[in-house]
Amino acid sequence: MFSELVVAYLFLGGTGAGACAIMAVAGLLVDGEQLRLCAASRFLDERGQAYGRFFGAGLAAGVAALALGIVCLMADVGRPDRLVLLVVSEPTNYLVLGAWSLVACFGLGVLGVLAWRGVLSVRSVALRGLSALLAAVSFVTMAYTGLLLSSMASVPLWHNLWLPVMFVLSSLSCGIALVLATTLLGRGARAFAGVLRALVCIDGLVIAAEVLVLTAWLVAVCAAAGVGSADAAPTPTDTAALASVRLLLEGPGALAFWVGLVGVGLVVPLAINAIASFVLKPSRSASMALPRQVAFLVSALGVLIGGACLRATVVSAALVPAAVGLL
Repeated sequence: MFSELVVAYLFLGGTGAGACAIMAVAGLLVDGEQLRLCAASRFLDERGQAYGRFFGAGLAAGVAALALGIVCLMADVGRPDRLVLLVVSEPTNYLVLGAWSLVACFGLGVLGVLAWRGVLSVRSVALRGLSALLAAVSFVTMAYTGLLLSSMASVPLWHNLWLPVMFVLSSLSCGIALVLATTLLGRGARAFAGVLRALVCIDGLVIAAEVLVLTAWLVAVCAAAGVGSADAAPTPTDTAALASVRLLLEGPGALAFWVGLVGVGLVVPLAINAIASFVLKPSRSASMALPRQVAFLVSALGVLIGGACLRATVVSAALVPAAVGLL
């Protein structure tokens, strides 16, 4: 039902949408007068080139992740015309809405890259409007996969309102990580050191929220299955739900869950971000010190690994017990 290609799509699509959302919101926060001057010069002056590199690179990374996700989805479907059919259909369910948002996010992201790099001549008002649209569409793209999975009542591990929240938080964190890695490996770290430090602090809050939501999700699944209650015998659905939780925490996928997701994806980045942000002395210059850059880069890599492990373990732990519960 869900192959490795679909898991890759869930990760790449969420990460790409998260990066586009972060860059879109950042674009809305740029000073209006500076944005007007940069847009008037088509981002050719010194300040405009710095903005163009930062926003162009971040959006390009998000668009590239979306493109790879779309390729994985098309390869899994085997017939690209089925995806086209979803795009031209009325948005009557999460699947069609997701196809719409995915295509819109990709298209607006491409326009954003061209605009910030000066390929398209746009006014600052139009650029802000584009950023607002991209932010809205990116959020829908991040949310729809979790909503789609949670709507499947036959899979008890997914049939929970905490799952979409967890997917959105993970996508935001992975998007921030992708922007951080792209900027640190590119030429934007010097000019936007303050922005990167702010993103790291925001990512720390998102990761902390993700830990709480992950815990609430597992507790809610167990509670729905009647753990701690002796009033009635467990149903096949309850049995499948508890089997999924055990498989997630103790089964073959437990290593990916505890080490990949919890350790590498949550605990390590949270610790690194806290140390780099509040313990290491900030650089006196406008640029960012090399040890801090390395720390942020390692943290970003850990977040991306954790995001991939989250989707892989959630999918693998849900499907086999769900099939057993239907027997």
